[in-house]
Amino acid sequence: MKFAKKKRKSLILRIALAAFSVYVVVSMVQLQLQLNRGQEQLDDINNQLVQTKQTNTALQDKLDGYEEYLEQQARKQGLVKPGETVFVEIPE
Repeated sequence: MKFAKKKRKSLILRIALAAFSVYVVVSMVQLQLQLNRGQEQLDDINNQLVQTKQTNTALQDKLDGYEEYLEQQARKQGLVKPGETVFVEIPE
């Protein structure tokens, strides 16, 4: 009878250990899936960041070129910056 109780307790322990093992494996798989989704989201955000930086750089280059263009056009019309002195060449 003692042997039957011991065998029964051993069987219950094995079943509990197997159930716990299955729980741990399922939990690890779910965590890995969440980690993969998070990594994909992070990669997407990093790609968007790179694209935004490229767009900002391109827009800044256009802005810098536009300011130079405006200055050239203003000088052609005879305008000067504050503090500059204009010298006009008089033909002989």
